[in-house]
Amino acid sequence: MNSAQTRPPIPTTAGETIRELYRNASPIILTILAVGLVAYRLWLGNWRPADLIAPLAILLIWPFFEWVIHVKLLHMKPPRMFGRTINLNVGRTHRKHHVDPNDLSDITINLEVFPTVVPVIFLLAYGLMPTIELATGALAMFFVLALHYEWCHFMAHVRWTPALSYYRRRQRMHRLHHFRNENLWWGVSTGIGDLVLGTAPDAADAPRSPTVYNVNGMAGTDTASHG
Repeated sequence: MNSAQTRPPIPTTAGETIRELYRNASPIILTILAVGLVAYRLWLGNWRPADLIAPLAILLIWPFFEWVIHVKLLHMKPPRMFGRTINLNVGRTHRKHHVDPNDLSDITINLEVFPTVVPVIFLLAYGLMPTIELATGALAMFFVLALHYEWCHFMAHVRWTPALSYYRRRQRMHRLHHFRNENLWWGVSTGIGDLVLGTAPDAADAPRSPTVYNVNGMAGTDTASHG
Protein backbone atom coordinates (compact mmCIF):
# COMPACT_ATOMS: atom_id res chain seq x y z
CA MET A 1 0.00 0.00 0.00
CA ASN A 2 1.26 3.46 -0.82
CA SER A 3 1.95 5.79 2.04
CA ALA A 4 -0.17 8.87 2.59
CA GLN A 5 2.77 10.96 1.30
CA THR A 6 3.04 9.19 -2.10
CA ARG A 7 -0.53 8.22 -2.90
CA PRO A 8 -2.55 10.47 -5.24
CA PRO A 9 -4.75 13.04 -3.48
CA ILE A 10 -8.48 12.33 -3.53
CA PRO A 11 -10.08 14.77 -6.02
CA THR A 12 -12.86 17.07 -4.85
CA THR A 13 -13.82 18.75 -8.15
CA ALA A 14 -14.66 17.69 -11.71
CA GLY A 15 -11.38 19.06 -13.05
CA GLU A 16 -9.29 17.30 -10.42
CA THR A 17 -11.14 14.04 -11.06
CA ILE A 18 -10.58 14.15 -14.82
CA ARG A 19 -6.91 15.13 -14.47
CA GLU A 20 -6.24 12.41 -11.92
CA LEU A 21 -8.08 9.80 -13.98
CA TYR A 22 -6.02 10.59 -17.06
CA ARG A 23 -2.75 10.24 -15.19
CA ASN A 24 -3.39 6.52 -15.73
CA ALA A 25 -2.71 4.70 -18.99
CA SER A 26 -5.92 2.64 -19.12
CA PRO A 27 -8.41 5.52 -19.64
CA ILE A 28 -6.08 7.01 -22.27
CA ILE A 29 -6.03 3.71 -24.17
CA LEU A 30 -9.79 3.27 -23.83
CA THR A 31 -10.43 6.84 -25.03
CA ILE A 32 -8.27 6.27 -28.11
CA LEU A 33 -10.06 3.00 -28.87
CA ALA A 34 -13.55 4.40 -28.27
CA VAL A 35 -13.06 7.63 -30.22
CA GLY A 36 -11.15 5.88 -32.99
CA LEU A 37 -13.77 3.18 -33.49
CA VAL A 38 -16.69 5.64 -33.41
CA ALA A 39 -14.87 7.81 -35.98
CA TYR A 40 -14.09 4.75 -38.13
CA ARG A 41 -17.74 3.64 -38.07
CA LEU A 42 -18.87 7.13 -39.09
CA TRP A 43 -16.30 7.14 -41.89
CA LEU A 44 -17.50 3.73 -43.17
CA GLY A 45 -21.05 5.02 -43.61
CA ASN A 46 -23.33 2.58 -45.46
CA TRP A 47 -25.97 2.85 -42.75
CA ARG A 48 -28.74 0.26 -42.53
CA PRO A 49 -31.30 -0.49 -39.79
CA ALA A 50 -29.60 -3.84 -39.19
CA ASP A 51 -26.44 -2.00 -38.10
CA LEU A 52 -28.17 -1.24 -34.78
CA ILE A 53 -28.39 -4.93 -33.86
CA ALA A 54 -24.79 -5.49 -32.78
CA PRO A 55 -24.35 -2.28 -30.73
CA LEU A 56 -27.71 -2.81 -29.03
CA ALA A 57 -26.77 -6.42 -28.25
CA ILE A 58 -23.53 -5.23 -26.64
CA LEU A 59 -25.49 -2.63 -24.66
CA LEU A 60 -27.91 -5.28 -23.37
CA ILE A 61 -25.19 -7.77 -22.51
CA TRP A 62 -22.85 -5.26 -20.83
CA PRO A 63 -24.49 -5.16 -17.33
CA PHE A 64 -24.14 -8.93 -17.03
CA PHE A 65 -20.65 -8.98 -18.57
CA GLU A 66 -19.55 -6.41 -15.99
CA TRP A 67 -21.23 -8.36 -13.17
CA VAL A 68 -19.62 -11.67 -14.17
CA ILE A 69 -16.13 -10.18 -14.55
CA HIS A 70 -16.38 -8.61 -11.08
CA VAL A 71 -17.73 -11.75 -9.40
CA LYS A 72 -15.94 -14.54 -11.24
CA LEU A 73 -12.59 -12.96 -12.09
CA LEU A 74 -11.77 -10.06 -9.79
CA HIS A 75 -13.15 -11.75 -6.65
CA MET A 76 -12.22 -15.28 -7.62
CA LYS A 77 -10.22 -17.20 -5.06
CA PRO A 78 -7.01 -18.24 -6.84
CA PRO A 79 -7.44 -21.86 -7.96
CA ARG A 80 -4.82 -24.57 -7.61
CA MET A 81 -3.79 -26.43 -10.75
CA PHE A 82 -1.13 -29.11 -10.97
CA GLY A 83 0.00 -28.33 -7.44
CA ARG A 84 0.39 -24.60 -8.08
CA THR A 85 -1.79 -21.63 -7.15
CA ILE A 86 -2.84 -19.58 -10.17
CA ASN A 87 -2.88 -16.06 -8.69
CA LEU A 88 -3.57 -13.61 -11.51
CA ASN A 89 -2.34 -10.04 -11.17
CA VAL A 90 -5.82 -8.66 -11.83
CA GLY A 91 -7.02 -10.54 -8.75
CA ARG A 92 -4.09 -9.42 -6.59
CA THR A 93 -4.57 -5.80 -7.64
CA HIS A 94 -8.29 -5.92 -6.96
CA ARG A 95 -7.82 -7.43 -3.51
CA LYS A 96 -5.30 -4.71 -2.73
CA HIS A 97 -7.89 -2.18 -3.88
CA HIS A 98 -10.34 -3.61 -1.34
CA VAL A 99 -7.79 -3.36 1.47
CA ASP A 100 -7.64 0.43 1.01
CA PRO A 101 -10.39 1.78 -1.30
CA ASN A 102 -9.18 5.36 -0.78
CA ASP A 103 -5.86 4.65 -2.48
CA LEU A 104 -6.24 5.83 -6.10
CA SER A 105 -2.76 4.81 -7.21
CA ASP A 106 -3.73 1.52 -8.88
CA ILE A 107 -7.49 1.26 -9.42
CA THR A 108 -7.81 1.45 -13.21
CA ILE A 109 -7.83 -1.58 -15.50
CA ASN A 110 -4.55 -3.52 -15.40
CA LEU A 111 -2.33 -2.74 -18.38
CA GLU A 112 -1.58 -6.40 -19.10
CA VAL A 113 -5.26 -6.82 -20.02
CA PHE A 114 -4.89 -4.74 -23.18
CA PRO A 115 -2.28 -6.69 -25.21
CA THR A 116 -3.99 -9.98 -24.36
CA VAL A 117 -7.73 -9.23 -24.39
CA VAL A 118 -8.11 -6.41 -26.94
CA PRO A 119 -6.71 -8.42 -29.90
CA VAL A 120 -9.05 -11.30 -29.05
CA ILE A 121 -12.05 -8.95 -29.00
CA PHE A 122 -11.06 -7.49 -32.38
CA LEU A 123 -10.53 -10.95 -33.90
CA LEU A 124 -13.91 -12.16 -32.66
CA ALA A 125 -15.72 -9.09 -33.94
CA TYR A 126 -14.15 -8.93 -37.40
CA GLY A 127 -13.95 -12.72 -37.73
CA LEU A 128 -17.50 -13.61 -36.74
CA MET A 129 -19.65 -10.70 -37.89
CA PRO A 130 -20.81 -10.67 -41.50
CA THR A 131 -19.87 -7.07 -42.32
CA ILE A 132 -17.15 -4.64 -41.32
CA GLU A 133 -19.85 -2.11 -40.42
CA LEU A 134 -21.50 -4.47 -37.91
CA ALA A 135 -18.16 -5.43 -36.38
CA THR A 136 -16.97 -1.84 -36.05
CA GLY A 137 -20.28 -0.73 -34.53
CA ALA A 138 -20.12 -3.51 -31.95
CA LEU A 139 -16.52 -2.68 -31.07
CA ALA A 140 -17.30 1.02 -30.81
CA MET A 141 -20.12 0.32 -28.35
CA PHE A 142 -17.96 -2.09 -26.34
CA PHE A 143 -15.11 0.36 -25.84
CA VAL A 144 -17.41 3.32 -25.16
CA LEU A 145 -18.98 1.24 -22.38
CA ALA A 146 -15.55 0.16 -21.13
CA LEU A 147 -14.47 3.81 -20.92
CA HIS A 148 -17.71 4.66 -19.11
CA TYR A 149 -16.99 1.80 -16.67
CA GLU A 150 -13.52 3.21 -15.98
CA TRP A 151 -15.01 6.66 -15.40
CA CYS A 152 -17.73 5.38 -13.03
CA HIS A 153 -15.28 3.30 -11.03
CA PHE A 154 -12.82 6.14 -10.57
CA MET A 155 -15.61 8.59 -9.76
CA ALA A 156 -16.94 6.25 -7.06
CA HIS A 157 -13.68 6.67 -5.14
CA VAL A 158 -13.40 10.46 -5.14
CA ARG A 159 -15.17 13.25 -3.24
CA TRP A 160 -16.97 14.62 -6.28
CA THR A 161 -19.76 13.30 -8.44
CA PRO A 162 -21.79 14.84 -11.28
CA ALA A 163 -25.07 16.42 -10.18
CA LEU A 164 -27.04 13.56 -11.74
CA SER A 165 -28.97 11.03 -9.69
CA TYR A 166 -27.66 8.18 -11.86
CA TYR A 167 -24.02 8.85 -11.00
CA ARG A 168 -24.75 9.60 -7.36
CA ARG A 169 -26.48 6.23 -7.11
CA ARG A 170 -23.58 4.44 -8.83
CA GLN A 171 -21.15 6.08 -6.43
CA ARG A 172 -23.25 5.09 -3.41
CA MET A 173 -23.72 1.49 -4.57
CA HIS A 174 -20.02 1.01 -5.20
CA ARG A 175 -19.11 2.45 -1.82
CA LEU A 176 -21.52 -0.01 -0.20
CA HIS A 177 -19.63 -2.78 -2.00
CA HIS A 178 -16.37 -1.51 -0.53
CA PHE A 179 -17.42 -0.45 2.94
CA ARG A 180 -20.39 -2.65 3.84
CA ASN A 181 -20.36 -5.97 2.00
CA GLU A 182 -17.95 -7.04 -0.72
CA ASN A 183 -20.34 -9.80 -1.83
CA LEU A 184 -23.10 -7.41 -2.93
CA TRP A 185 -23.52 -4.44 -5.30
CA TRP A 186 -21.28 -5.83 -8.03
CA GLY A 187 -22.32 -3.38 -10.74
CA VAL A 188 -20.04 -0.41 -11.32
CA SER A 189 -21.25 1.55 -14.35
CA THR A 190 -24.74 0.05 -14.22
CA GLY A 191 -26.94 -1.59 -11.61
CA ILE A 192 -29.05 -3.65 -14.00
CA GLY A 193 -27.08 -6.84 -13.38
CA ASP A 194 -27.52 -6.45 -9.63
CA LEU A 195 -31.22 -5.71 -10.05
CA VAL A 196 -31.89 -8.76 -12.21
CA LEU A 197 -29.67 -11.11 -10.19
CA GLY A 198 -30.78 -9.87 -6.77
CA THR A 199 -27.46 -8.57 -5.47
CA ALA A 200 -28.43 -4.98 -4.59
CA PRO A 201 -30.61 -5.12 -1.46
CA ASP A 202 -31.53 -2.11 0.62
CA ALA A 203 -28.41 -1.24 2.59
CA ALA A 204 -30.28 -1.54 5.89
CA ASP A 205 -31.15 -5.15 5.06
CA ALA A 206 -27.62 -6.17 4.11
CA PRO A 207 -25.28 -7.64 6.74
CA ARG A 208 -22.01 -5.83 7.38
CA SER A 209 -19.31 -8.18 6.15
CA PRO A 210 -16.36 -8.87 8.50
CA THR A 211 -14.16 -9.43 5.43
CA VAL A 212 -15.10 -6.30 3.48
CA TYR A 213 -11.42 -5.22 3.47
CA ASN A 214 -10.10 -8.77 3.13
CA VAL A 215 -11.42 -10.46 -0.01
CA ASN A 216 -11.09 -14.24 0.23
CA GLY A 217 -9.09 -13.76 3.45
CA MET A 218 -5.99 -13.02 1.41
CA ALA A 219 -5.11 -9.46 2.46
CA GLY A 220 -2.15 -10.68 4.49
CA THR A 221 -0.67 -12.51 1.50
CA ASP A 222 -1.30 -9.88 -1.21
CA THR A 223 -0.52 -6.65 0.63
CA ALA A 224 -0.52 -5.07 4.05
CA SER A 225 -3.75 -5.33 6.01
CA HIS A 226 -6.26 -2.48 6.23
CA GLY A 227 -5.45 0.10 8.87
